[in-house]
Amino acid sequence: MTVNAPAARDHRIDFIRGLALISIFINHVPGNILESLTHKNFGLTDSAELFVVLAGIAAAFAYFPRYAAGHRLLASLKAVKRAGTLYVAHLASIVAGIGVFAVAAVVYGKTGLMGEINIAPLMEDPVRGFIGLATMSHQIGYHNILPMYVVLLLGLPLMMALAVHGLAPLLGVSAILYTLTQIYGWSPPSYPAEGHWFFNPFAWQLLFVGGFFAGVRLMRRQTPVPYSRLAWWCALAYLVVAALFHRLNWYGSLPPLPLPDRFYANEKPFVAIGRLLHIASLCYVVGHSGLLAWVKGFSPSNPFTVAGRHALPVFWFGTVFAMVGQVVMQVASPGMVGQLLLMATGSGLLFALAYGLDWMARAEKSVRAGAPVARPALVGAATARI
Repeated sequence: MTVNAPAARDHRIDFIRGLALISIFINHVPGNILESLTHKNFGLTDSAELFVVLAGIAAAFAYFPRYAAGHRLLASLKAVKRAGTLYVAHLASIVAGIGVFAVAAVVYGKTGLMGEINIAPLMEDPVRGFIGLATMSHQIGYHNILPMYVVLLLGLPLMMALAVHGLAPLLGVSAILYTLTQIYGWSPPSYPAEGHWFFNPFAWQLLFVGGFFAGVRLMRRQTPVPYSRLAWWCALAYLVVAALFHRLNWYGSLPPLPLPDRFYANEKPFVAIGRLLHIASLCYVVGHSGLLAWVKGFSPSNPFTVAGRHALPVFWFGTVFAMVGQVVMQVASPGMVGQLLLMATGSGLLFALAYGLDWMARAEKSVRAGAPVARPALVGAATARI
């Protein structure tokens, strides 16, 4: 299989990923005034599904050209290395998140905070709790998506091995695994508390593979899914119905079906079929609506694109600051103005981090090339063609 590496970074993907990162940050501070405006309130999915699809596209761009060119061991080891990076980031994120709640509990004397976001099992049984943290089988709230990414990247060499024989076998195996997962309820178990992972990698892999499929097609200069007028209108109609379904709270109104609940209930851990169709419809409508061509005209230095370019550190810091936001919401109960200031501060810090990392990357290239290092120009970059 011949796969061309992308000639230049596709900033459209970074822009959409940046939007998703800010949306995730807002949603991770429940009860704030902006939470009701994110797209999770107008359909069956939230930014997590979109983020996983984009991660699949990015994985195709980053690893598959080398793999398809015959450097299979190198590409596989790089994927495993990235999984190791995400594992370390996950553990550091959990420690920082617990630390935020612990500091607040000590400073404000609110010991009940240590019972929030699934921290309690660690306090009640720390020995088994640390085993759970080390094995990723105990995941505190809002810190549970990176373990799923670790598993997906560890499985990426197998995905690429299938993909070199054609994308159809890869999609087929992925769909079969998704279906069997729905039927038999396969999911990694939690420990020490009972239960299962919130982001079940056996189900979410279908979204990742879908993104990988799209990424490979894009590298071949092909449309991921060809345009059909009928399919586009059907997808748009589904999005409208899904928005009404969610806004009018029609959950539980569907008649019983001879299928496991996981298939048709709004199950996020298992990516129920309604959620799967929703993210597929959303990608299809946006992909064939001209919006991506409009986004392509944005400057690569606009804040959302820069944030998307540094997704992992921005996501990591956003997760930690969201814990600060949760503590502030519980301890101070800020009003509308306070909530807006909190969200603006967090978003501003995320953008500042992204611009700082962008400047460091450019500075490093300049140093290697022996050129003078330009100072970062945050104001000019932040206002460029948003």
